[in-house]
Amino acid sequence: MKEIYRKRGYVVRWENGTLVRVSESGVAIEDGELFTCEPEPGDVPTLTNAQLTIPDLDVKIERLIVSHGIAEHEFDGRTWTEETHRVHLSIVNGRIRALVDLFDDIERVAHALKRADQQEREAPKHLVLAPNLSAALLPSLPNVEQMAGGIDGKGREIGEAYGENWYRPSYRVRPIRMPLNLRLRHKETAIDPDLPRAVALLAHPDGLTIRVLIEDGARVYPSTVHVGKIEAVSENVLWYPYAGGSFGAEMML
Repeated sequence: MKEIYRKRGYVVRWENGTLVRVSESGVAIEDGELFTCEPEPGDVPTLTNAQLTIPDLDVKIERLIVSHGIAEHEFDGRTWTEETHRVHLSIVNGRIRALVDLFDDIERVAHALKRADQQEREAPKHLVLAPNLSAALLPSLPNVEQMAGGIDGKGREIGEAYGENWYRPSYRVRPIRMPLNLRLRHKETAIDPDLPRAVALLAHPDGLTIRVLIEDGARVYPSTVHVGKIEAVSENVLWYPYAGGSFGAEMML
């Protein structure tokens, strides 16, 4: 059965001091094993009031990308629109580089990084991972759930059936089945506020191993955490643009 998908989009992006405006209109066709895509003339939606908030940080910025976009999709008689705001930031203190993918995390991560020791220390036996860290780990954790809500890459409502929806990052690639809206639930939800806290991602996770920046009282230092037994997971979640979307929450180890 031949399937036809169309996308029309417009993005304003600020990248390391350069403002870029991108518009595109394309079509993708799946006919059995054959997948083709190409640009297609058409009216592209525009953002009449594009909002780009460039943070003012008292730290060394290695890379900063801020974008605001809108896209219209059409597939199998269904049409839908999505609007996105994204940030990708890497900030540096000496040899330590912290990665940020949510506006709400910028100030907290930058403040911790400014106070960080350069020497790596062993991670404490028990600590709390901030939502940005647990979100990055979700694709590698067992017993992860898919939350309902939103629209998938074929215009279908996202339900709770794990991995039954379609992920389509671009019209230029064939969509794939994968879990979306990941979340980890735990029977214990109370988080100890006095434990050391891992607040920043220093490198993308390698399975269940993650390099982080830890606030431990007055000390802030880099460390490597190997995720073992999870003691509790908060019920309060924040969405992060990892994989098909991950809902991070405070996680106590």
